[in-house]
Amino acid sequence: MSQKKTRIPLPHPPPYRESRITLWLMNLVYLLIACSAGLLGYAVVDGLIHGSISTMNRHGPVVIYKLAQQPRMYWFLIVWHSASALGLLALGAGAFWLHRIVLAAPDKPKRKRVRR
Repeated sequence: MSQKKTRIPLPHPPPYRESRITLWLMNLVYLLIACSAGLLGYAVVDGLIHGSISTMNRHGPVVIYKLAQQPRMYWFLIVWHSASALGLLALGAGAFWLHRIVLAAPDKPKRKRVRR
């Protein structure tokens, strides 16, 4: 007898399937990252229009730099906020792309047995 007929099939767990809760939580994370990047972009545009921009300081007083008084720090913060917004957008897009690749990964192909 061949091994297929005599071997007892072992119970295997079902393949991993992402739950709906995880899917919605990941989508929420992507949305929060995109909103953060959008708010940083808004701060940059508002700073360019009004000629003043503030720091993203959480542990002290907020410092506002004006183009007329401190142009070097003003332009540094414009560039820094822009780079941060682009970095957040790239992070969110990359995470979304990797998540979709992992979800769409095909199962491993089974080897075909060669009959002799």
